Amino acid sequence: LRFLCQLYAPADQVNSNAYHRTLYIFGCPDCSPHKPQGSIRVLRCILPQENVFFPDAGDSAGNWKQHLSSTHDVSLCQVCGQRGAGECPVQKMSFCSREHQKEYKKYCFGKKSDFLPSVYKQSELVVDEEPKLQNTNEETREALIEAQEHDSDEDLEQEDIDEMMGKKIRPKYDNATTYFQERIQRAQDQCLRYYTEWEGEELWMKSEPTPDMIPNCPYCGSERKCEFQIMPQMLYHLLEDHRKREKNALDLSTQDKQTLSVASEIVHHASPENVPPLLKEKHDQTVEKIKNHLLTSEHEIDWGVVMAYTCVKSCGDGEPIPDDALGAYREEFAWVQPPP
Repeated sequence: LRFLCQLYAPADQVNSNAYHRTLYIFGCPDCSPHKPQGSIRVLRCILPQENVFFPDAGDSAGNWKQHLSSTHDVSLCQVCGQRGAGECPVQKMSFCSREHQKEYKKYCFGKKSDFLPSVYKQSELVVDEEPKLQNTNEETREALIEAQEHDSDEDLEQEDIDEMMGKKIRPKYDNATTYFQERIQRAQDQCLRYYTEWEGEELWMKSEPTPDMIPNCPYCGSERKCEFQIMPQMLYHLLEDHRKREKNALDLSTQDKQTLSVASEIVHHASPENVPPLLKEKHDQTVEKIKNHLLTSEHEIDWGVVMAYTCVKSCGDGEPIPDDALGAYREEFAWVQPPP
């Protein structure tokens, strides 16, 4: 799982122990293309106003160190910030797993780079009210519908196959999609929609699929409602560094392409003793460059919209749950609507 974002959303109006309340969202890039449900997980953590991690009103914040891992003699992973499992004898840094140890060594150790494939670009979510509704003129609405019909025309061959297989055919245009596009026109760069005190209606990207039911909170049995939804626009910002690196990864010069073409002919058809070592080396480096690009870009996280349903009582007291692997964190319910 990779860290996507976090929200600080106090809920002490329903639970005094939720004076401090944070929601953490994680995603699995390997799951999202073929198994959207379960690819996003939401964890909730709460603390009362008085706790051991925040200073009292009379304490000097500058001298407060209870929130630091060093105070508790805990080492954190250099890649993900989770509890470290040990220190690398070569890099002299802590890591939570061998995978993160190898990743940091490959991409950052001894290099002037802070890019890590498992870490998305860090940005700040700016909170703002959604602009008021402006009537969509008929010309704009028709343009939105026409765009959907154009996309549908490109899928006619697949629809013919689906019809023969007895599968449900997607309509030419979807009212939910039209409404979604109209609604986001108010703020086209919105990355997340938050529903204060769980009062709001989900904005679906398309009419189906949608969840049949939302399970109640497994900890207290209370109802869960949609507290926020993650929009597809967030992907643009999260993957910005990955897009740049992907572009550079296959930015082959004219000389690279010519060398690869000539070298491939020689390497594959000439006997090994007749292949110049420098030519073989250049050929292998270029092939490795392409191979690495394909391996790192094969799976990337994706979604249409992600709905996060949370306990309306924000249950708990902030203390770890006995015999629970999540400790003081409680998992909420995320439902992923795949992209069109």
